[in-house]
Amino acid sequence: MPAILLIRPENRLAADIAACTAAGWQAVPFAPIRIAPIPDTLFRLPQTIAPAQALFWVSPTAAEIAAPHIGSLKTKIPHIAVGSQTAQALRQQGFANIHAPQNGNDSEAALALPIWHTLPQGGTIVIIRGQGGREHLAQTLHQRGFAVQYAECYQRIPQPLNWQTFQAAQAQAAWVTSSQLAQELFTQCPQAFTQNLKSLLYFTQHMRIAQTLTALGASHVHTVARLSDALHHFSSRSIPK
Repeated sequence: MPAILLIRPENRLAADIAACTAAGWQAVPFAPIRIAPIPDTLFRLPQTIAPAQALFWVSPTAAEIAAPHIGSLKTKIPHIAVGSQTAQALRQQGFANIHAPQNGNDSEAALALPIWHTLPQGGTIVIIRGQGGREHLAQTLHQRGFAVQYAECYQRIPQPLNWQTFQAAQAQAAWVTSSQLAQELFTQCPQAFTQNLKSLLYFTQHMRIAQTLTALGASHVHTVARLSDALHHFSSRSIPK
């Protein structure tokens, strides 16, 4: 059975592990970053979102962490999701009036949604996200005349990896869901494992992450819509040695 490293925070692992099991792969959780809520931001969240004409959600994690603090605005204003998984997380948390791109799961895809043309000119958009991240969405919304605020509800904290787990797993592939995870992975890697790490078959859902992996020295990087697509497409016989 081929093994694949899951390079993503532990709170997002369940669906990936199920996909690996269904496709006949051994899932090896290997998260160099953990997610931690920011209590002060969450406490102030009802006040922060009160003037909003819409909320923009950057990830399923944002939806799960912030949902208990949204109150009646779950159903009273539009909720714009960066992609289908985030939209699904919002629905599971009881949200309505959800808008998400059918194709794509990034800011560029979400900015093409028709909902932006129906929101009040000069209206306030609150972006629910973790600390840091891309500014493309906010910059574009400012250019379109919207007021933008951030509600940074969680932080990403580096955590040390167990490289004995890496050695024992003898993984052939890795699934990486952010550039920050990729960078932290290679930063922590001991020199003895660097060449092995670079030679893995990498799957990711964004071209930006693929470019980061390539810049870090990864030799085989594939961009896919979903992890399950990659697992079913590649067999152990087709994995580069």
